[in-house]
Amino acid sequence: MNVPNFLTGLRLLAVPVFIWLFLEERLGAALAVFIFAMITDFLDGLAARLLKQFTALGAALDPVADKVLGVSALGLLCWTRRLPLWLLGVMLFREACIFVAIYLLSRTGRSYTVRPTRFGKYATFFVAATIIFALVQAAREVGTTPALIALSLVAAECIVVSWAQYLAIFVELMRRPPQAA
Repeated sequence: MNVPNFLTGLRLLAVPVFIWLFLEERLGAALAVFIFAMITDFLDGLAARLLKQFTALGAALDPVADKVLGVSALGLLCWTRRLPLWLLGVMLFREACIFVAIYLLSRTGRSYTVRPTRFGKYATFFVAATIIFALVQAAREVGTTPALIALSLVAAECIVVSWAQYLAIFVELMRRPPQAA
């Protein structure tokens, strides 16, 4: 167990805590847990680079932790009508496409190291910002505002552009011959 993997583990453990607090309508506490989890996301990448502690486990768990936290938060916020359902739909579509692409690449003997694209990072940032803004408004008992919808649209745009980037990468990789076993 190294520092980055420990931080990723904390983020995974934060997910059920966040869900429980949200369902108990302790939205301020849920917001604090979400922000804590986002800080661990930043810190685990920083620690991996500074300490040169890169592992296959960390490379696999980090995006899983991000996705589980993001989808859980978006799902709850959409379920309670604090965010538009289409935002969750766009995110789930992109994630499903990436999963299928990785599956097809591995089934056809093409290796691929999953790395986030620039717009993938932008999407992560704007989705997190949208979730935080929605949680702040929910904790203050403010309804959906035009600013929140605008932020949701920016997040969705980044998700769609990152999907297009991943699609282009997938098409390029599928054009290459499979590696020998």
